[in-house]
Amino acid sequence: MTLAPDLHLVDEGDPAPPPRAPTVFVRTLSAPPGAPWDQARVAALEARVGAPLPLGEVMYRVQRLDPWSLGRPARFAAAYVRAQEVGDDFETTVDAGGRSVRIRFLSMELRARQVRKVAAIAAVAGVTALLTLAAITSALGVRGQTATRLADTELTAATRMRHASRIAADHDQARLLDAAGVRHLGVRDLLADMAWAGAAKAPAAHIDALHWERGYMAVEVRGDTPPFANPDRAVLKADKPSRPGVWLWGVEPAAAARPADPAPAPVPSGDRP
Repeated sequence: MTLAPDLHLVDEGDPAPPPRAPTVFVRTLSAPPGAPWDQARVAALEARVGAPLPLGEVMYRVQRLDPWSLGRPARFAAAYVRAQEVGDDFETTVDAGGRSVRIRFLSMELRARQVRKVAAIAAVAGVTALLTLAAITSALGVRGQTATRLADTELTAATRMRHASRIAADHDQARLLDAAGVRHLGVRDLLADMAWAGAAKAPAAHIDALHWERGYMAVEVRGDTPPFANPDRAVLKADKPSRPGVWLWGVEPAAAARPADPAPAPVPSGDRP
């Protein structure tokens, strides 16, 4: 069999030649001084206007070449490639203004999938944030309720503690009164006896102690000097000293004291004999 000069047999076992890489066209753009987002918008607009093919047939990417600086223009690289030559993902290195720039082209379908993925992640993140916020709000509410209940409990405990302290003080006072033999006396009577003893005490008397027994007050006095001056209660001295140099004087209760004699009315000078 004779073959034409420009034809040759291809062995089915030979590997297929690699696909030809897409042709990338690059141009540099310049944006006036301004905010970085304003410069990027100007560069993107110029890249679309200056596309070598209709936008439906070409894919383009715009990338900044210089760091943004206040009051200075910016340079951008615009790379174009035929849309039919690009699959889902194509990445290449191009020379733009003397610099090597890595540029990646994504198909519209892949970009849409990425956008949907980002949107789904954002939605999940939003739901998670809402749930976290709700949990925090609920925890704060529970904490506030717990703090309120704790404050009420502490107030109730403090009130009960004060009540218990008063009861304990009353019990201690009762024991002291029992020890002093004045349990049957009221506090008012006890204080009245002490006030009377202080008011009626003789200036030269040395009183060591006061005792009560069955409503009667007993006074321990050093020496033989009577403990009270002009008393309005009956005061009796014991027959013997309770200890060397100390005598015991008994005082009748206030209820049994004789009323004080009224002072005599002054006699008019004209009625004097």
